[in-house]
Amino acid sequence: MSFENSPSLEEFEEGIPHKLSNPSAKKKRLHTIIFGLLGVVILFAGVSFAQSNAANILVGKGAISGIALNDKKQPFNGYVFIVGTDLETTTNEDGSFLIESVPAGTRSLVIANETAGYEFAVDVIAGENTNIGEIKFTATATPDD
Repeated sequence: MSFENSPSLEEFEEGIPHKLSNPSAKKKRLHTIIFGLLGVVILFAGVSFAQSNAANILVGKGAISGIALNDKKQPFNGYVFIVGTDLETTTNEDGSFLIESVPAGTRSLVIANETAGYEFAVDVIAGENTNIGEIKFTATATPDD
């Protein structure tokens, strides 16, 4: 036993205690606390990073936003989705939309309602919001049955 780990005389002033202190147990407890706190810090840092724009840049994801209008320049109420992904949304009351976590590259954006849809090519840049501005959804005449 090394000198640093040997018991002090103060521990034996009232006789031999029933349970002697174990210096290695204190070290283990201290190491457990330190590693636990380190784990919590790493967890919070990971969550913060995942929610940051830096994560989207590294993973290669961006966003697409715009405003869908009908042929009378009024807000279009419909669905917006990216072909080949599970990413979708609906337009807001003013026709605006935002789709996040879109894989970078040229993507096909579809704006649709119950009867028709239009496809637009959009270049998505990692870590950026690609605002495509106003998109006009033009209704076409449908043949009568």
